[in-house]
Parts: sequence; C-alpha cells; structure tokens
Amino acid sequence: MQGITDSARAKVLAHLARGELAEAIHAYEVATGLKAPLWLTGFKAAFDASKQVPGACQGVARSIHTGFTRLGGKPEYVELTAQVADKRAYVEIVFRLANGKDAHVSKAGLHVLVRMNGRGYDAYTGAAGLPWADYMSRLAALAPIAEKAVESP
Repeated sequence: MQGITDSARAKVLAHLARGELAEAIHAYEVATGLKAPLWLTGFKAAFDASKQVPGACQGVARSIHTGFTRLGGKPEYVELTAQVADKRAYVEIVFRLANGKDAHVSKAGLHVLVRMNGRGYDAYTGAAGLPWADYMSRLAALAPIAEKAVESP
C-alpha cells in the first residue's frame, strides 16, 4: 500500500482490531492525505445491521479479510458447518446477540467469518469482534458445529 508508513499502517490496523472504525479511517486519511479507500470503508460497512441476515456472510467475510490484509494483518477465513449425522441435511445456525436475542446466521448450516489474533469477526460481532471461545459459545444448532480454516469464503 503506497502513501502510508509502516507505523501509520500499524496504527490503523490496531484501531480496526479494536473496532474503532471512525478512528481507523481518520488515521488513514491523516497519514496519507487521501480519502479512505473503498476497501477501508467496505470494512466499516461489513458491520452494518443490514448485513445481519442469512446468506450475507461471505461478502462480509471478504470485506473484513481484505481490510485486515491490506493493512498487514494475517486474518483467516473460518467455515462453520452444522449437519445432521447422515451428512445430507444441513440445519440452521443461530448466534446469541449481546441483548440475549438469537439471530439466524444460516438457514443452510453454513457460516463463514474471519478470525484474527484469536478473535472472530462477522456482521454479528460488531467491529471489535469477539474472543474466539466467546464467539463459539454463542453459536447454537440442532447438530454439532464443525469449524475449519478455508482459503476463501
């Protein structure tokens, strides 16, 4: 990435990892003298409430992954699946929100999110993400949920 020093890049990345989106965008613009690029504003948009619907996870994961990667982070995509024993039928996955309500993250037993530095990031976590164990403890399905790192969502 041109126009930004390593220390400024680290500062922007640290703001993103803490969920401080406005601060990250401001730090980028101050460091470069340029308006925030689409990949950075896309990172912010990934956490918009309109993205909290089944089926949006892959696009959200791409936006989050791109933001972290462009700033030198080492994110990974994680695929979560819930299947019944015969492996032919998938089941719904829900996520317990901070307000205690359940959000339907998948009706087809598949959800993709980003993990970086031991935290999970998706539209349901907010920009600060959640510690991985906390994230996984908030998931529920009528079948075991399996996780695996994947190359792309």
